[in-house]
Amino acid sequence: MKHNRWIWLIIATLLMGVLACTGGKSATPEPATPVIETVTQEAPTPRPTKTPAPPTATPKPKETEAPQETEAPTAAAGASLEVINQSGMELTELYISSVEDSSWGANWLSESLAAEDSIIFQDLDEGTYDLKITYNDGSTAEIVYNVLLSDESTWTVFGMAGLPDNAVLRFEEDFTDNRNNWGNSFSDDVDYPAPADGQYCINIKVSDMTAWEWYEPFRTDEFLAEVQCSLDAGTDASCGLGFGPDGDNLFWYELDSETQSYAVHLLQDDAWQDSLIDWTEDLHINPGGANFLALSRIEGTLYVYVNGMIINWVDTDLFPTGRVGIGGATYDDAPVGVCLDDLMVWRIEK
Repeated sequence: MKHNRWIWLIIATLLMGVLACTGGKSATPEPATPVIETVTQEAPTPRPTKTPAPPTATPKPKETEAPQETEAPTAAAGASLEVINQSGMELTELYISSVEDSSWGANWLSESLAAEDSIIFQDLDEGTYDLKITYNDGSTAEIVYNVLLSDESTWTVFGMAGLPDNAVLRFEEDFTDNRNNWGNSFSDDVDYPAPADGQYCINIKVSDMTAWEWYEPFRTDEFLAEVQCSLDAGTDASCGLGFGPDGDNLFWYELDSETQSYAVHLLQDDAWQDSLIDWTEDLHINPGGANFLALSRIEGTLYVYVNGMIINWVDTDLFPTGRVGIGGATYDDAPVGVCLDDLMVWRIEK
């Protein structure tokens, strides 16, 4: 999504039957010849640099006290962290791990943290940490990365978003084979090889290029789609998840793990419009590995998720029906591999 970027769309027709609510697969379809379309557009907003300001947890306001003339200055006692449980469920394990550590370490909670309750940890060494908290069944409630703990900080835990009650699974793909006819298309700029080793990896060979492939058979109005995506380490590139009726009209959710930032762009009538959501940092983005991107449209609202968390939303009545597209983009670096896995698509029944 940058200036003078060629945007490639590959439409691989996935000839498969409608899947039942259990997410079963169809029989192997006949291969179809991919069709490639190209457009050249100016990106609506600039992308952040590789050196954003260090993110922090939400700090508490502090009152400035008048100095005591008769007392010597007191050294700082370290950082404190207040954890507030707004998840609606009991939380039982909390991990506060330095970004330099290779494991989460010990549980910091001596007893469970009830819904609407809070706890404060004091005298922490100031520094940058990853924070993880779990529900009482051991499943992850929330993770945040690269949190700068300094002075007084607060982490309000909302927990991962659950599926809507009326969500019906229509498609599930783990890329262990190619019965759904992904890829098998090659060019000077982008290679779409068939899935291998349980992943579908698109190789973008030039800089300033966005490439994606449609999940063709399923067209819907209200939906939720999720895909896991990882990039070659240390590269200036992004993962992407899109929805739209065709290559000229598209919502494009883009995530850059290196800068822990994301944006939602709008392609309308073959021209890029102002972004629906400008580039924004979010600490739920894993800066060192794979991330789950998800996008949904429910009752006129487009919701944006990362790693199970709703991180933003925007109201829009554009594109009443469309398809899901998965892919990624390069910026200054090339070539870059964008590897996709665990694609799931739900229809939101009315």
